[in-house]
Amino acid sequence: MIVTDNIFKDILKVLETQKLIFIDTETDGLEAYNGNSICGVGVGIASGKTYYFPFRHKHEESINLSQEHLDELIKVLNNNSKILVGYNIKFDLHMMVKEGLDVWDKELVDVLVAARMTEPDRFPNLTLSGTMDRVFGEGSSDYDIETKKILKTSKTNKIPWVKDFSTAPESILGPYCEEDVKWTRRLYYHILQQVQDTGQAPLFEMMKRLTKTLFRMEHRGVKIDLEYCQTAIDRLANKQKETEQKIYAHSGREFDIASAKQVGEVFNEMGITSPETTPKGNQSWNEVALMMIDHPMAGSIREYRTLTKMSGTYLTPFVDIPYLHGSFCNWGTVTGRLSCRNPNLQNIPRFIIYTKDQEISEERQAAIQERIEAMVRARRGTQGANIGGSSLASWGFSGDEKFDDSRDDQVAIRRLFVPRPGYKLVSMDYSQMEVRVFLSYLQSDEMMDMMNKDNFDFHSEAAKIAFKVTEDQEDFKIYRQFAKGITFGILYGMGIKKLAIQLDVEYEKAQEYRNDYFEGIPGARRFITSVHKKAKDKGFVRNRYGRLYNIPKDKEYTAVNYLVQGTSGDIMSNRMNVLDDIYKDEDVHALIQVHDEVIFEMPEDRLDEFIPPIKAIMEDNELGIPFKVDVAIGEPSWAQKEDIEV
Repeated sequence: MIVTDNIFKDILKVLETQKLIFIDTETDGLEAYNGNSICGVGVGIASGKTYYFPFRHKHEESINLSQEHLDELIKVLNNNSKILVGYNIKFDLHMMVKEGLDVWDKELVDVLVAARMTEPDRFPNLTLSGTMDRVFGEGSSDYDIETKKILKTSKTNKIPWVKDFSTAPESILGPYCEEDVKWTRRLYYHILQQVQDTGQAPLFEMMKRLTKTLFRMEHRGVKIDLEYCQTAIDRLANKQKETEQKIYAHSGREFDIASAKQVGEVFNEMGITSPETTPKGNQSWNEVALMMIDHPMAGSIREYRTLTKMSGTYLTPFVDIPYLHGSFCNWGTVTGRLSCRNPNLQNIPRFIIYTKDQEISEERQAAIQERIEAMVRARRGTQGANIGGSSLASWGFSGDEKFDDSRDDQVAIRRLFVPRPGYKLVSMDYSQMEVRVFLSYLQSDEMMDMMNKDNFDFHSEAAKIAFKVTEDQEDFKIYRQFAKGITFGILYGMGIKKLAIQLDVEYEKAQEYRNDYFEGIPGARRFITSVHKKAKDKGFVRNRYGRLYNIPKDKEYTAVNYLVQGTSGDIMSNRMNVLDDIYKDEDVHALIQVHDEVIFEMPEDRLDEFIPPIKAIMEDNELGIPFKVDVAIGEPSWAQKEDIEV
């Protein structure tokens, strides 16, 4: 631990000779862009030496280095280091960029990403301590448990410790941080060898580059319309009060609507039992149960819960935050697709919430009925469910219609997201990306030619080929839905029984449709069979980028999904890297990635300059798959996208 000026200067001389630096930060919170900052920095070098620099510890006995010392440390890192290595490194870098660290000319290595790539389990504990225990044996991370126990119970720490490490004495936190750096270094060399041994070195190079691409995206952040945020909160609060009164009118008394237990008691008093049960055999009052209860109160309770979630999850937390900086994780899924957290910008609802009762046409009622039945089948895994008819009216409070900013009876969560002044939000969205990747695996000239056609819609084409129908037939939409269900059933490893439930047909009919599909789509059966066989014989498969997927015994059906979804994710990552290489010094910025879509922020007077080449770059790919990218402008927000021709 470095606490004197003389030793500090000696260590800086050591760091000036190091190109590769291991780094970890201790902070007073988790929000780099909303007031939190570092209280200390842990640094390690290739030889194994580690150092802790305390700067802002608040403990009464703390000895801190000065701001000038921190500035000198940052200057040495800026001028001399070429490779920064950490575990979940983007978190540390966001904290240090605030202090002046320049990461844009450096290679960023996240050991967490490599751990995900070499981890055979689908849902491992990917924390540093969890990875240490798996790789080096149980007990490797005992120092982590013991230190945090001391910090929570230390009598000398007068400020309650939760996530604010600045309240901890540097005499305790410093050695803890150095241990984190030591283990990060050890994992780095060990897992790097595993990456090499599993043939994933080229993929890891792409993932390292992606770490910087994502860091740049997170650093920019997306602007929030705070005035609209408060307006939406108020509108939903008023709607929730109205819904609450409807529920009390139905029940004849007040109760805690948020309590499933009390909801159940009220329904039982009314002579209504739940059609669903919990794993322990008790009555369940979840969403599926409420959908199936034929009583208007069931619909109102579902509405109340939705309003609570929308406001509590997507509005109230953002009311004082002008810019959101979500964390995009290139280690968050087993397939390689990106995930997002803090907050999850990939999960922002696209539907509209109506704050006044809506008239529902017979046509829409039929559509709602069909939608509910499909949801119940998907979640319950059974057919023939009795759906509550008298609760249909409650579904009028939300819809997929186009958002109208001039109406005071609508709320759209995506309306929060707006461009900075002088900019526009531009959506670039791959059309049927996973389907196209799937077809490319079939190695069929017929399918490749089909994908090159204008206005290609595979589900329609598959229906024509597999079921020998034409688009002018009255029941064509039904067959298109069958083809779509079978395609995604294949992609997600769905068996015949589940497929029958999804299509809402008998088992034998589902089997017949699937056989017709395989007969009509060249290469489909061969591809599925070969993937399952390889997964069974070898215990693993690789996608087009060499990403390795270990397939557990009797789980061969997951292999196709891994290949298709993983290849799609890696194509997206590759294209985002290419775009970042080309436009990193230009005034065009990726803000959000949502599966097959990227939201950019571009100067409104340069759209014609940026949109066509970016669209072309995204459609191009080294695998030669014919892609189409749809472009839309968000005006004035993400909720109001207008498609444009390019």
